[in-house]
Amino acid sequence: MKGIVSIVLALLTLVSNVGLSMNTHFCWGRAVKTSLSIGLHNLDCGMATMDQKCGSDHSGEGQIQQKPCCENQHQVFKMDDTVDVKPITTVVYPTFFTAFIHTFVQPLFFEGEAVTHSSYHPPPIPDKDFQVLFQVFLI
Repeated sequence: MKGIVSIVLALLTLVSNVGLSMNTHFCWGRAVKTSLSIGLHNLDCGMATMDQKCGSDHSGEGQIQQKPCCENQHQVFKMDDTVDVKPITTVVYPTFFTAFIHTFVQPLFFEGEAVTHSSYHPPPIPDKDFQVLFQVFLI
């Protein structure tokens, strides 16, 4: 399970750094084909005259140029490289440092000495004798 998660995260990082593009091909204003690829990829609808202008040709008239019948649009999804990384300051408190040394470093150097900090506490004496009170005796 850990291997699968690490592979998925590695692929996600690779794709976000390289850039994933969604390529869409439009014919007469309608989306005909869409594909996802790494980098830009030009699609076509199979028309032989993709670069022809839409509508009728008026020869001799220098008016506004018409759009071609087919066009490709590309949307690129890429990770933003302009991230502000702020330095992180760490503060080590003396209490934490002392506890860390006492817990992890000291046992490495003083393995032979066993120091016990607990003392023996006898169990409390019962106030009443429950065996006699409830008349329960072992035979």
